[in-house]
Amino acid sequence: MGENYDYISDINARKFCWNFKVYVIRIWEHPSKFNEKEIGSIEMILQDSKGGRGHASIPKSIVKKWSGVFQVFQMYIIKNFIVVDNKTIKKPTPYRWILTFSHRTEVNHVMNPTFPLDAFVFKTIPELLTAEKIENSELFDMIGEVVGKHDPRELVTSKGKETKRLVVVLQDLEKNRINCTLFGEMVDEILPHLEVGRLEPLIVVIQYFKAIRWNGQTSVQSHFEISKLHINAELKDVVGFRDRLLKGAPSNASRISQMSFQSGWSGMEEITNGSALVKTIEEVLSSKEEGPIWVAGTIVAINCSKNDWYYKACRRCPKKVETPVGNKYECDKCGYTHGTASIRYKVEVMVFDGTGSISLLLWDRETSQLCGKQAEKVLEEDICDDEEVVDKNLPKNFDGNSSMNMTENGCSNSLDMFGNITDLNTDTDPDAQYTMDIREDSITSLKCKTPAKRVTNGFRSGSSSAIQNEDEGQLSTNKFSRKNAKKQKSIMIDGEN
Repeated sequence: MGENYDYISDINARKFCWNFKVYVIRIWEHPSKFNEKEIGSIEMILQDSKGGRGHASIPKSIVKKWSGVFQVFQMYIIKNFIVVDNKTIKKPTPYRWILTFSHRTEVNHVMNPTFPLDAFVFKTIPELLTAEKIENSELFDMIGEVVGKHDPRELVTSKGKETKRLVVVLQDLEKNRINCTLFGEMVDEILPHLEVGRLEPLIVVIQYFKAIRWNGQTSVQSHFEISKLHINAELKDVVGFRDRLLKGAPSNASRISQMSFQSGWSGMEEITNGSALVKTIEEVLSSKEEGPIWVAGTIVAINCSKNDWYYKACRRCPKKVETPVGNKYECDKCGYTHGTASIRYKVEVMVFDGTGSISLLLWDRETSQLCGKQAEKVLEEDICDDEEVVDKNLPKNFDGNSSMNMTENGCSNSLDMFGNITDLNTDTDPDAQYTMDIREDSITSLKCKTPAKRVTNGFRSGSSSAIQNEDEGQLSTNKFSRKNAKKQKSIMIDGEN
């Protein structure tokens, strides 16, 4: 009669004498948190005859005893564990327990396995692309052919460690594609296989990777030491994939294409190339065309109260998050759940250029460039909002008469100038001289009377409502529709009359 073995699905903390017959699916060394050059523990993923998977750990105190004993995809009989609770966020197995080795643990290598090995549990590309929500804590396997590559990049982690990053494109048998980001040693492993003009398929199995969704785009990436990259390995899954892939006539074309990142819109490049179209605010409000427009103007007022200059956003994407789920926030766009929301700027400003005024909305990136501080830092500061205290502490050389008031037909043309004039154009390109003339004219015109082309109360309300309908996650590209332009123009004409 054969020996009875326990199953991983039955693990609990009430029992001490466990006896398993399992395969080692994955094994990796976890560095010490005090010294990355030292091994803090050896971690393993075990699989039993029912397909159940468990997490086992060899602590630092007995690492030397078990180092080099285990081999991946081999079967072992392991007895006597200490069962502890797994409190890590990303669990490689669906069970909450970790089997911890002790001095009493016994191990025997099984040379003739008694049940088949199912090393991988694959997730398909369509599953990830069509998922309503990406589970941030889930780790999975995937198989595919590398059909594209980006250039590797050097980067520095948040802890100051230098590493590498490489994005490749994976494709399944149905021609579905997904980007896969590799870090660290995996970049060095795969680079020799990405030669130009490769005619043979490069099939990889990514093991214990995670999925992310950023700005609506889903991709996969490695996750620290637990992730493993198998390149053209002689595994039954790889052999089967290759046979089905080459079932048709073999192709003589190169199988791996060089990819390039699509660079985002750059205002600096637009100025340097001379393609920037600078218009006055009067021309903007009279325009019947939609699209991005350059305006050389001066911020003369910031239209915000105590709490409407920022919004709470997801920490993975710029999407606004409002309702916390318990003590956490969940993003409706990327599905990411986090303990605290990110604070981002959303500031409405009044801009003047000598021909008119207009309300614009500045988002996080542009406002951070202007004020030199992140929104979270500003929110944490203690700021005095008592007007009497502020007036008493104004600099002696501050000109209190820098405001200009003019009333015409009941329309107020008051421009309040507080402190230094802040310029919307933060570029310092010496070649961009054509923007300086307009800006100098705008600043000079503040010192003399100009036609009554100020923003009335009605105009401000209209522009504010239009601004509020914008998505909080977009950049500060202010587009003017034909409908809004006509409405704003008519309001200005009424103000002149």
